[in-house]
Amino acid sequence: MNNVSGCLIEKVSPGSPAAKKGIEPGWRLLRINNEPIADIIDYRIKEADEKLILLLLTGRGLIRRIRVNKPAGSDLGLRFDPPTISKLKRCGNNCIFCFIDQNPPGLRPALYVKDDDYRLSFLFGNFITLNRLTGFDVERIIRLQLSPLYVSVHSTSPDIRNAMFQRKYADSGLKILKRLTGSGIKIHAQIVLCPGYNTGLQMERSIKDLDRLGPNLTDIALVPVGLTAHRSGLTSLRKFFPEEAKALISRIKDLQVKYLKTRKSRFVYLADEFYEMTGVDFPDDEHYEGYPQLENGVGLARQFLNELDLISKQEMPLIEKKLTVTVVAGKAANSLVNRLVSCFSQLDKLTIKTVFAENIYFGSSINVSGLLTGSDLLWALRGMNAGEAVFISKSLLKDESDLFLDNMKKEELEQHLNVKIFAVDGPLEMFKEIRHLSAATK
Repeated sequence: MNNVSGCLIEKVSPGSPAAKKGIEPGWRLLRINNEPIADIIDYRIKEADEKLILLLLTGRGLIRRIRVNKPAGSDLGLRFDPPTISKLKRCGNNCIFCFIDQNPPGLRPALYVKDDDYRLSFLFGNFITLNRLTGFDVERIIRLQLSPLYVSVHSTSPDIRNAMFQRKYADSGLKILKRLTGSGIKIHAQIVLCPGYNTGLQMERSIKDLDRLGPNLTDIALVPVGLTAHRSGLTSLRKFFPEEAKALISRIKDLQVKYLKTRKSRFVYLADEFYEMTGVDFPDDEHYEGYPQLENGVGLARQFLNELDLISKQEMPLIEKKLTVTVVAGKAANSLVNRLVSCFSQLDKLTIKTVFAENIYFGSSINVSGLLTGSDLLWALRGMNAGEAVFISKSLLKDESDLFLDNMKKEELEQHLNVKIFAVDGPLEMFKEIRHLSAATK
């Protein structure tokens, strides 16, 4: 495909070498240094050179040849559609807990795509199963040392894997995992825990088996199964009970003590949701050992609390006029948001309202902030005087865009509510925006 029509450029990073040369979204990259581009890995290898000659097809159908000089190994600044450039490697599993199977209608089209692509794992941290890797794929990963990879294991028992993946010979992924770790590829593993399937002794067996793969299996994240209201016709599953989660936290603490002795690392970590559902305090910063699985929800809460600690030590800005803002989050964030309000209460004349929105779109069983949609926020804030601004987590929006999961734009929601909405990464960014707002009210 790429040899004929080129690689469709979806985004050009502002200030990047490509942007400085006037390259625009909608153009197609045909060749680099007179060589075609097979896929995103091939592109990344080629773009690492210092001197590049790019052959491009503009949106008007004109061929342009552009020379780019940049530091060796630096990013050219192009993003493509699809992100893999070549055809996406689709998932061949039918996992009993697959979140995509539980999606309601009306979401962004990309959210219905099941990928199982090692290139997205290497470049963006997507979790893959390894179950459909070809011999060519495995050899390429090893030859190019595409490391680390992020792998969904779920169980090391062949029978349980077959049941959870709903696929015969799902143990093929385990054989590939062993080969990759033995060939120097570092792996971040994930186990989605489904009560009655891979918990208890089965979970401990999987952790033990993964430990045996050696130091290249660097860490394991244990994540609770997520269940929406849209599971009609799917395997019957249930959520964790709080007492089960408490017992799990206690057991993992014991295992971490063991692995600190044998591996010099805690090795296995729990997603923040387990602490949120039980009210158990989040572990300290040292516990997470550099946050290797932050994108998997392991340690986000601790980083949030760390930012609050930094803010509490800063000199609070003066606000001449009263300022009211509203923080909207999912119900699971109750304790964190309450701590934020307590911290920001040091700001004189600032009033913070809190709204813990119910997830109507996915169902009330989903209570994390990151899965709230624009329509959920609209429903939660309807008729309310939210003050001068509404603050939400940036995780509610598509990366580098203002688009919610249900395709509503942030600007559209602002118009409905007649209030400015700030999507922030955490307390520090919110603190910065409040300081700007306070200055504007003087």
